[in-house]
Amino acid sequence: MICWITVKLRHKSYRTIVCNTTYNMRIDIVASAAELKQERVKGKNVAVIDVLRATTVITTALMNGAKEIIPTEEVSTAFEIYSKYHSGEALLGGERNAVRIEGFHLANSPFEYMEDVVHHKTIILTTTNGTRALMGSLTANNIIVASFLNATAIATWLGEQDIDSTIVCAGSAEIYTLEDALCAGMIAKIMEERFGATLSDFAFTLKFLYEGYEGNIMSALTHCQHAQLLLSKGFRSDVEYCLQKDITDIIPRLNEGAITIER
Repeated sequence: MICWITVKLRHKSYRTIVCNTTYNMRIDIVASAAELKQERVKGKNVAVIDVLRATTVITTALMNGAKEIIPTEEVSTAFEIYSKYHSGEALLGGERNAVRIEGFHLANSPFEYMEDVVHHKTIILTTTNGTRALMGSLTANNIIVASFLNATAIATWLGEQDIDSTIVCAGSAEIYTLEDALCAGMIAKIMEERFGATLSDFAFTLKFLYEGYEGNIMSALTHCQHAQLLLSKGFRSDVEYCLQKDITDIIPRLNEGAITIER
């Protein structure tokens, strides 16, 4: 952006360049859904991350041909929405505290959202943290769904928009989680390197964290309470699946209450 100032002398005016700066989009990161405030997301592009496992599930379901994902915070709302569909059109999916909700068809394992189950279906999804982060971001300019599965595609899409973005980590039990932080750090790193984005202090910190584990994300999760909880419940294959990088380039986008593929 070029800035000008007009200097008036007694007999003549001169127009002079006083600065020559380029605007860099700013990248902010919210540590958990519990810390989400509207001023952090309003009018910005937002990428929501819940690596273990909601945003990975959403991405997987759409990869496997689901028609749309309808996120909701409350179990009662999910049942209400489901009641409006004809038999065979929709499925209820989600969890509370990593356990399938009573009366739901599916829990929160990506392996439950394979093509033979979800193809052409509407999935009504509610989870402990991920859908809360999505619904808390509704004042954003755009809301997209990020995971390790599509992290580079997400970073590229955000960078191409060239406006300020906020990455919202869902976290777990009201607090920051390492797996979401690492994914957010990966996206921040790509946006800084490819698009010259300016990182907030926290975004810079998570980029630095990601760089330390870039070659072996799984090793970081020995320090991650939520990952250890899932491992203790027998979900090792889920955790390993959720840590795969860039197996798809789809951009799930929340628009008018439903998540579909942007491209």
